[in-house]
Amino acid sequence: MPFGVGRRICPGLGLPMLHLEYFIANLIWCFEWKAVDGGEVDLSERHEFTVVMKNPLKAHVCPRVR
Repeated sequence: MPFGVGRRICPGLGLPMLHLEYFIANLIWCFEWKAVDGGEVDLSERHEFTVVMKNPLKAHVCPRVR
């Protein structure tokens, strides 16, 4: 947990979370995302230290034409 949990949580947690949301939104807005093989994305998961994708996502990213 990079920002801590409970009583010892980082008081500045809101700022990086806000920037992370803007960063992800810009990635989605500015680029066109497609699966590499042109098929569907498999969202099945498996448990390791955290929950991860069973089959890693392979994406082709190209700039969105405006």
